[in-house]
Amino acid sequence: QGFAPCHRRVNLPVVVRQRWLLQFRMVVLSAAIVAKSKPLIARQFVEMSRLRVDGLLSAFQKLVDIGRDHTFIETETVRYIYQPMESLHLLLVTNKSSNILEDLETLRLLAKVVQDCCQVQVNEEMVLKHAFDIVFAFDEVISFGHRESVTLSQIKAYTEMDSHEEKLHKIIEQNKINEAKEIAKKKQLELKKLQKMQGPNDSSIDKTSFGSDTSMSNNSPFQDSMGDRTSMSNISMVQESAPPWSSSSHDDGGMATYKPKSGPKKGLVLGKKKPGDALLPAEPAAAEAVPEVRDEPEKVAPYNPLMDPVKVEIDEKICASLQLEGGLNGEATCTGQLQVTVLDVAKAGLASFKLASVSNQFKYKLHPYLNKASHAKGVLEVKDVSNAYRANAPAPLLKWQSKSSDEDFLPVTVSCWPTATADGTAIVLELELTDTNVALDEVIVRFPAAPSSRPQIQSAEPGEAVYDTGTQQIFWQIPLLDKNESTGNLEFVAAADPASLLPCTLQAVRRGQTMCPMEITACYHKENENEISFSCEKTSTYELSIS
Repeated sequence: QGFAPCHRRVNLPVVVRQRWLLQFRMVVLSAAIVAKSKPLIARQFVEMSRLRVDGLLSAFQKLVDIGRDHTFIETETVRYIYQPMESLHLLLVTNKSSNILEDLETLRLLAKVVQDCCQVQVNEEMVLKHAFDIVFAFDEVISFGHRESVTLSQIKAYTEMDSHEEKLHKIIEQNKINEAKEIAKKKQLELKKLQKMQGPNDSSIDKTSFGSDTSMSNNSPFQDSMGDRTSMSNISMVQESAPPWSSSSHDDGGMATYKPKSGPKKGLVLGKKKPGDALLPAEPAAAEAVPEVRDEPEKVAPYNPLMDPVKVEIDEKICASLQLEGGLNGEATCTGQLQVTVLDVAKAGLASFKLASVSNQFKYKLHPYLNKASHAKGVLEVKDVSNAYRANAPAPLLKWQSKSSDEDFLPVTVSCWPTATADGTAIVLELELTDTNVALDEVIVRFPAAPSSRPQIQSAEPGEAVYDTGTQQIFWQIPLLDKNESTGNLEFVAAADPASLLPCTLQAVRRGQTMCPMEITACYHKENENEISFSCEKTSTYELSIS
């Protein structure tokens, strides 16, 4: 009528245990990107054989219906949940007991991840190029078959593996290196000035101590002996510099003449000194043989076929001086350039670029080697084929500049509030991102502070703030300032007056966008007009000074 509870452990076979875990615990078995004829990427989250994965993916390609979006297919063992992405399919293979609503949310997040990794468009070439990035991002979304509670920005941060402490340490070390270089330059200038000042004195010393034979013949025997020692030392120096296969013979004048046994007839000959020769600099050709230098052709680094043959870098720098209350002090300046590096000269030696419409707010300057008539039509190309690009040589093609006294020119506002206290000064700094469409990375704020001021950081939100005794600066680093976290606040006290704690500097980087709307719509060969693939990086660097 009933069964008594059994407390004895039943040892199930390994295969049965794995199937039980697969059915009741694991949710997502595999995530893949498949084309019409073959799978491109497949990441498994359970232990599966290659044959099993190939069978599941080939079965999906036979069952898929092209005419539907966001749908699923169920078989006897698994469920396929897929989403079309242009000509490809993003696929999740799950067990039938999984929650399909959660799987759809996972699928949507994976679609965003794939789009972010491919950047331009999702096709077979871009997926294979960024295969490892996509796989690593999949691992951040799904762990042991279950979806992790992460967002797209967190996934990007995890895959980049950024360390705030490492960045801060590198910044401090770089500042130390820059200061050492500045000190070395100053020392070098001081040594040059000393050499210029001592130059005439040295020449006068040479005239008196190393005179000609004529002037020394009328002097005392002690000076004659010194002259003999000097001439003998000159002879010994030449003998030491002579090659080991040379022999010596003495002429009637007592000076040594060296002739090689074989080789060129001309050797190293020391003649008698003429009056006034000691005042002239010695010729290096008479002291040692100079080997002939032959020009060797430049060695071109091998090209990696997995990379794009053309690399485009669009960099901008925005500089401004701000008042303590936050307003502009003068004008803000934006300067930028478009730089091209050709990696494969055979394919892209004569690369041309089609630009989108540009803004009239900026003043543009074209490289002299480029065609101005083509630039007026929105095309960057060389005037003469003899001025083709060289391999791995960055070439700036276009530069631009803009100035503005409008405060909206900057995406961030900064206000500093120094307050005098009994022990020194208390400073409160506030940051606010006014343009929510902009995301600033690696925001770094610096305050000068001598060690004698004993600065103490009260609070720093968000990010971290430290005091470096080597550079004598307070560093406040914010990893990201965007619409989700658009404000920041730093408070510290120091035993110093407000003037010694200023000016304050702010540096930030904006990636993927520039203030000047510079877009490249196409890249092609100038002669055969074949399309050329290229990579494009955009960076805007903000440098603000608050005083």
